[in-house]
Amino acid sequence: MNPFTTHPRQQGISYYQHWCFAMGIAYRLSSSVLAFTVHALLPFISIEPELDLESTATFIKERNEWIEMAKEKGMGYPNPGINDNDIGETNPNIDNAPIVV
Repeated sequence: MNPFTTHPRQQGISYYQHWCFAMGIAYRLSSSVLAFTVHALLPFISIEPELDLESTATFIKERNEWIEMAKEKGMGYPNPGINDNDIGETNPNIDNAPIVV
């Protein structure tokens, strides 16, 4: 089994959807960490509301709900290369796709 697609398929999404999901969370958390670090050093600079604790917690909760829904349905965002019958089976559109690093 392809190590790049095993975990994403267990989550019911493609490799690309998993990459976007994980990178989106990493970007958001990194932005929040940076905002809090600046605020810690320079307390007179406030944290933007979209990066504060409440907004970040809401963001994480929404993303978790999305991935749980994808797992339940066996699919994430609509992907023309996959249909419900392809989940858990070999899909040449994903398994043989080149990995660009």
